[in-house]
Amino acid sequence: MRRVPLNRTTNGMDSLTKTDANGALTLRSSALIAGSGLLVMTLCAPIANFHFIGQTIVSDNPAATVENLQTNATPYLIGALLLFITYVMDVLVAWALYWYMRPGQQALAQLVAWARLVYTALAFVGLWASFIVYDLAVSRGISEAVAGPVLEAEVLVQITAAKTMESLALLFFGVHLWLLGLLIWRSTHVPHWLSIPVALAGLSYVVLFITKYFAPELDLGWVLLLALGELVFMVWLLSVGWRKQMPRASRSDMAVTG
Repeated sequence: MRRVPLNRTTNGMDSLTKTDANGALTLRSSALIAGSGLLVMTLCAPIANFHFIGQTIVSDNPAATVENLQTNATPYLIGALLLFITYVMDVLVAWALYWYMRPGQQALAQLVAWARLVYTALAFVGLWASFIVYDLAVSRGISEAVAGPVLEAEVLVQITAAKTMESLALLFFGVHLWLLGLLIWRSTHVPHWLSIPVALAGLSYVVLFITKYFAPELDLGWVLLLALGELVFMVWLLSVGWRKQMPRASRSDMAVTG
């Protein structure tokens, strides 16, 4: 009797490495990579925005912001670095989710991945403006050439630009989550009910963007609770999703197209 190698399953999938016989990322590996990336983002982004950057940036008070940066810019830089890590994880998650959601619906999975990458690109532009704020306040050459109200006005402009780009990026992220919800709903190996919290999370970002510009007097901070819907998907990926097996029909399709 022919012996089957211990590191491979009889269906051709590599059970111990990250790719299958066609070079595609396995469901197990892609789920663990995507879930871990989402977990890192969940930890980094709030700490960066609400703790490190939040203790430096004083809303509508550029003079105090400049003073904070010139006195101690370390918290601000740590926050910016954590955001950089967050956006790098977004790229990794887009790649891993593409492979995880690809079986049976490759075209839609590509669209969802590209939507997340566009969001990440916009977020990086906002982060770039945040680094300009640091350079304006801390760089000796700039502070000597431009000081006082002029420097404070320029810092305020860049802070506003960073926030505007962040809002635009999150709007696009909301659209991405809608598409991801549709992708989950059509999936053959992901529970359909997971599309609901993911789609609601996308709705929360879109609603917050619309109210910011069209109804700023409304206080819809509670809508942010819906944004936690993506965390439900993250928990499922790390607890259940990585155990899933690829559907047979999709496995055959990937063997042809891979």
